[in-house]
Amino acid sequence: MFRRKDVLSEWERIFSARGLDSPRLSAQVLLAHILRLDRLALLLDLNVPVQESDLTKFQVLAKRREAGEPVAYLTGHKEFYGLDLLVTPDVLIPRPETELLIDFVRNYCVSRQNCSILDIGTGSGAVAIACASCLPSARVVGVDISNAALKIAKINAMRHGLQGKIDFVLGDLVQPLQLSSFRVLLANLPYVPLKSYRNLSPEVRNFEPHLALFAGMDGLDCYNRLAAMINVGVDSGTELFCEIDPSQKNAVQKLFGLKARQIDVLKDFSGLERFVHVVF
Repeated sequence: MFRRKDVLSEWERIFSARGLDSPRLSAQVLLAHILRLDRLALLLDLNVPVQESDLTKFQVLAKRREAGEPVAYLTGHKEFYGLDLLVTPDVLIPRPETELLIDFVRNYCVSRQNCSILDIGTGSGAVAIACASCLPSARVVGVDISNAALKIAKINAMRHGLQGKIDFVLGDLVQPLQLSSFRVLLANLPYVPLKSYRNLSPEVRNFEPHLALFAGMDGLDCYNRLAAMINVGVDSGTELFCEIDPSQKNAVQKLFGLKARQIDVLKDFSGLERFVHVVF
């Protein structure tokens, strides 16, 4: 019978040979998932034997991981801003850098009562749910064009007891909503250029939803359309925080520049210019 450390060592080697991201972490997360342990509990005693039935279940997932399938889709979970979220191939896997959007909103709302927040392109609901969780007095609405994504978002809100604090709306960007109802707009829209398709890692390119990734040849289709809507309907004093590719900062600033009173580019954890902050 194999011990935990034997299983982890073998599959870390296999994942590494395949060139997968984070081979050691992948093996640990998958085995912990099968054993229904958190990762720390798994690692506290690596000499414990793995039962044959658990090993079989693990190997099924590990082989899918070997083929490039993301760990989050294999376990059905991803942590975002300290919240455990359900994820499926219908939604983009939340990224750590996107957590900075929540920090920006918290800083904005800390001195204001009853902030109203619109999360445009909510996907799994990660941003909307994190905002509602850490800003109890805020009104939060999430909008998405995908019915399948909204189903996941609603489940995630229910899992965290926030279903009464967030409204999820089916719609194309901000079309079904009255922009004057919101003081903060958040947008983490598709921004990957189609011309960059081959440059993406296979696990992103082959498994994550293209609707949530790509936005035309230059990656700006969604932001072009959003700017056209916002520049017409937004009230003075509204603030927008959006996530972009660093190469798009000048183009996005130009899109909102006609209506904006102030535009700032903000950096992510790696020092990349990942966010644009617009004050209208």
